[in-house]
Amino acid sequence: MSSAEKAAAFKTIDSTKPFIKNGDVILRNGRDEVSQAVRSMNRKDTSFSHCGLVFIENDSVFVYHALGGSYNPDQKLKRELLDSFFTPAGNIAFCIYRYNLKKEETEKLKSVVDSYYKAGLKFDMYFNYFSDDVMYCSEFVFKSLNKSVKGAYNKYVRLDMLPYGVTTDDIFLN
Repeated sequence: MSSAEKAAAFKTIDSTKPFIKNGDVILRNGRDEVSQAVRSMNRKDTSFSHCGLVFIENDSVFVYHALGGSYNPDQKLKRELLDSFFTPAGNIAFCIYRYNLKKEETEKLKSVVDSYYKAGLKFDMYFNYFSDDVMYCSEFVFKSLNKSVKGAYNKYVRLDMLPYGVTTDDIFLN
């Protein structure tokens, strides 16, 4: 990627910041083979390979996301600036998706995410939806959102087919 292409990509990222709100879901499509493998697990739409939740803290946009492997050696829930999450060198595309959450649901979501972060939630290398002590990216996003709406999204969990639980595309298609 040339420096001009990087500059244009960061300009695009910066142009989205005024529209981002607390609790937005952030999705990206990585350039690597891991991202390609994760996209292949999606049920319908293979546009995105990874997701997280965004919160604005002290005028900075942070993304909380569950990431494993060499990208995150300690395997703990990550909190990173939006520019780092969307780094153009590692990603092809990104998307922002907004659930229609009430103010108190967004506040509850922030509380849930903070508790996972403070507890050092680890990444689930086995993608086991049935465990709550470790989580993969879409599981973290889904379970956090679902707690904030008192289980209203349970109907979107897929237990009838592999992969069990929720995939990245389930997050924005439902």
